[in-house]
Amino acid sequence: MARLCIDLDGVIAELKKPGQTYRDIAPIPGAPEKLRAFKEAGHYIIIQTARHMKTCGANVGLVQARIAKDTLDWLERHDVPYDEIYFGKPWAQIYIDDNAFRFESWDAVADDASNLPANREEQAGAGGNVG
Repeated sequence: MARLCIDLDGVIAELKKPGQTYRDIAPIPGAPEKLRAFKEAGHYIIIQTARHMKTCGANVGLVQARIAKDTLDWLERHDVPYDEIYFGKPWAQIYIDDNAFRFESWDAVADDASNLPANREEQAGAGGNVG
């Protein structure tokens, strides 16, 4: 099965609004259920986040000290499964990646992730990037 790397804010969790804390935000509708379906289909789930990277000057240790516990508690409270979590995704306005999938809503993603680009390439025998 696939290794899926999924952004936290705006994909799994709603974006934080002024006056909210990361503890207060809601999951994106369908996100916890879809990630549970991915796990049931045998996928390895990696969550990545740029939380506090801009405000902490890209100091990953400081980011983890400020937000890791609240983030891990939030994932547990909302029953969001994952195998790894990466704090320290570089903060940017635009990300360009050859293995990216433009997220619109969880309704557009198959429960087994079979309609995601890497899976379509593997099914066609094209392989994919390694490493």
